[in-house]
Amino acid sequence: MSSNTRLLAVGLAGTGLGFLLSRILGGSAPKVEGKSKGSKPLAPKTLLGGVELGGTSICVTIAEDTPTNVIFQQVVQTTTPAETLPQVVKIFEERKVAALGIASFGPVDLNTDSKTYGYITATPKEKWRYADVVGRFRHLGIPLAFQTDVNAPALAEVRYGQHGPVSSLAYVTVGTGVGVGIVIDGKCVTGILHPEGGHIRVSKLSSDDFAGCCPFHGDCLEGLCAAGALGKRLKCDPSELKSLPEDHKLWDLVAYYLAQLCATLALIASPEVIVLGGGVLKHKGLFPKIRAEFKASLKGYLQVKKMLDDVDHYIVPSIFNESGKQTTAGAVGALTLAYDVLQ
Repeated sequence: MSSNTRLLAVGLAGTGLGFLLSRILGGSAPKVEGKSKGSKPLAPKTLLGGVELGGTSICVTIAEDTPTNVIFQQVVQTTTPAETLPQVVKIFEERKVAALGIASFGPVDLNTDSKTYGYITATPKEKWRYADVVGRFRHLGIPLAFQTDVNAPALAEVRYGQHGPVSSLAYVTVGTGVGVGIVIDGKCVTGILHPEGGHIRVSKLSSDDFAGCCPFHGDCLEGLCAAGALGKRLKCDPSELKSLPEDHKLWDLVAYYLAQLCATLALIASPEVIVLGGGVLKHKGLFPKIRAEFKASLKGYLQVKKMLDDVDHYIVPSIFNESGKQTTAGAVGALTLAYDVLQ
């Protein structure tokens, strides 16, 4: 590889483009975090701890031996760092685990050389800005792993999501916020920060006069169709969205915007599958609408059979979002981080 092309690959490291360019040019893959499927089994009865830190609630889990063998789960409501984190810490002071994985809403600082590693940074949730999350757990004296609450579930989806032998995947969650996690070559993608796909700009429908509600960007994707934005559109509490009929015109609008995100992911990261999860995506009627809008958006430009003729298996729901599932993709993702840190 020439010096100029090597610099280009390095400059794109941590992105799907950087990975692809490195492979095309014969160089090594960019530095990304996480471990691949070929991990060694842990010693019998090894306990793994997981914290899925969401904007509305925190799911605390303990699994035995593997991330999917969950033996304990408790939900703590997300209020303020001072009120919430001590409750979570106490659980792991009382229940000893070998390692702890933390998957947090963001943006977060994943740079282990940074003074604010393990912090939530410029989040729209004002009370959590520059909260030291990892620091609260260091006194436990166990290995800790920290990732976003979308990268971690993306990793769980690759390994345990029943998507076949895939090594690249994009995970989108639509709930309190809109988040995007990306796995390339079986590893979570991080670069100068981490994917923040929920804050991309989308082309608005001419009939949509909603100004958006993101405190940073107004009408970015999250500001237009996260649960809070949908509640404001209908002047209702977001919890009432679950009773909205599947044929309500709001879902056409949501599908139009989320399809643009899916098309952007396909064009930039080229994942083998896009998984949609989160509370809003529990409305199963959204999926046919999103797939149709996705195909209409691309206009046949990407001549890939899965996108053209088998899009039902390209844009898919998370199995962890199914009714009756005891754990979320984020919870299993956090446990997967703990599993990997013990390898």
